[in-house]
Amino acid sequence: MDGYIALTEFGKRKFIEAGLPEKKIFVKPNFFFNSPEPFCNFEDYIVFIGRLSVEKGLDTLIDAFKILNSTNNKIFLKIVGDGHSRGQFEAKIKDENIQGVEFLGKKNQLGCMEIIKNARFIVMPSICYEMFPMTTIEAFACGKPVIASNLGALSEIIQDKKTGLLFKVGDAKDLAEKIMWLFENKDASVEMGKNALRVFEERFTRDKNYEILMDIYEKVMR
Repeated sequence: MDGYIALTEFGKRKFIEAGLPEKKIFVKPNFFFNSPEPFCNFEDYIVFIGRLSVEKGLDTLIDAFKILNSTNNKIFLKIVGDGHSRGQFEAKIKDENIQGVEFLGKKNQLGCMEIIKNARFIVMPSICYEMFPMTTIEAFACGKPVIASNLGALSEIIQDKKTGLLFKVGDAKDLAEKIMWLFENKDASVEMGKNALRVFEERFTRDKNYEILMDIYEKVMR
């Protein structure tokens, strides 16, 4: 094999650790094919989009909302997606009487984008390594910041206090504090969203991705 593509520098390091030659590994991120018009409506909810399974950190997010409930907040969480653990999470919310959480089920990309456009921000609480989730690009394209676990590629994609916030992996208290802070500081949230949009336009459009791919092909052929 003459060349390999990793989605992030983090992914590249993992491939090197696995024994692939560093000089043959090139980094090319995911991209959004049809860039939407950025939307600056900020309703009183935040969003999780993804597979409903334990490794995605939904237990941490639900526990964070239990903490937020104790402060009598008015933050709402929309959970988009499906998975084998959905019943487990729904039961936990019911049994522990956690308010403000709504399961919307699986949505197509257009449906997800409409939900993101009206949200304050999105949350990615994964406790497993992520390579390059498309949800981050979709949020950036809509001018929305991201709160994410300080883990793996997420800590590379999300610039703390610039395009979102990072929290300690699996720490519901830290996540609750970050959610509350960003929700209450709307000006900061809007500014981070603008930064995220600039990063999207600089790095994650189809045109930029094409340039990166052509450069990789040229280097491999040489």
